[in-house]
Amino acid sequence: MDADGEKYEMFESMRIYIERFGRPYNYLKSVKELNEEREKHLIEEEKATAAEQEAGSTKDQEALATQKAALEKLFEQRLTHVKAHMAELCDCDDLNMRQFLMKYIIPVLTEGMIDVWKHGPLDPVDYLAEYIFKRSNGT
Repeated sequence: MDADGEKYEMFESMRIYIERFGRPYNYLKSVKELNEEREKHLIEEEKATAAEQEAGSTKDQEALATQKAALEKLFEQRLTHVKAHMAELCDCDDLNMRQFLMKYIIPVLTEGMIDVWKHGPLDPVDYLAEYIFKRSNGT
């Protein structure tokens, strides 16, 4: 290598020496390799997203199935309750007025009157009405 001392000739000599086997790549990956890696990464990401969506839809389907089963169970319980109530109503049709009052009305009314006597509210009629309403709802 011949260097005269001039900067241009020295740089040109170095360039020729370095490039004698082709241009250096600085040990970086080529654009083609980078694009291939990027495509592989995108394909893997799409597969992962598809798998997550499938798992999410499976979980949604399981949740819907669980909710549907709970609603069906609730429906069956309500249907049983309605059938029992209808049977009670049919039994009431067989009773005359006195038997009906003695079986269903007088016990609740008596308990309500005793409760009114114990608490002594300012409005006993309203208190008794509330008591009967609460007892009729089963609370």
